[in-house]
Amino acid sequence: MTTATHPPQEFRGLPPAPPGIVPYIAGYSLERAEKPRLIEHPRGGLAYQDETPHDRDPWGTLWVRPPIVPRRARGRPLLKTVHAYRQRRVMRDMLCQVCTQPPAVPEGPYLFIGHSAAGPIREGELTPSPPVCVPCAGISVQLCRPLQHGRWTAAWVEYPGLWGVIGDTYAPGTLDLVDQGCRIQADTREARWTVASMSVVQLHGVTPADLDAEWAALGRERLEAEFARVAELAA
Repeated sequence: MTTATHPPQEFRGLPPAPPGIVPYIAGYSLERAEKPRLIEHPRGGLAYQDETPHDRDPWGTLWVRPPIVPRRARGRPLLKTVHAYRQRRVMRDMLCQVCTQPPAVPEGPYLFIGHSAAGPIREGELTPSPPVCVPCAGISVQLCRPLQHGRWTAAWVEYPGLWGVIGDTYAPGTLDLVDQGCRIQADTREARWTVASMSVVQLHGVTPADLDAEWAALGRERLEAEFARVAELAA
């Protein structure tokens, strides 16, 4: 598989992306996470003193408690921040990270896009970045600064299986913070001492995506309608 760059002139078939679109998974300035007291679980690992069933994922990993705030009260968007619940939701259901649209075929494949500096998206790659729909890929390559000027790569993925989480790890006994923002595989000893903030999937069945062909197949009129739909969601 080879790396391809995509010069801006290849995007001439794309309508201009509406300004001001904020991805669904982005955080906001007034979304302040709770910080419940951590304790050691009687069976080992971390727990919250006032833990609820919503604090853990199906693999038993403890998660941060993200704020759930009405949209109009969230403040300004923080595009470099990811909201833990929203990221976890779209990754679980394979929804578009920008507009939450489900995939055209529920069983996949799913479209993933990333910065081309790391090379093409590879078989077995780990990523915390959820999928996108084809129209929102056209928005992302125009508005997302790391992807602008053709600095992107994309792939269709047959099976993005859950691998683990990104989170902060704590020391048994003392509960001292050991590491922040590290990747931890699910259902491991390390996961029991981690407070997760993002889901990580492993990509299987990877095929390079020709997004120029995908956008051409939709046509400019359909893309304009889709861009308008996404802009309305962001309004």
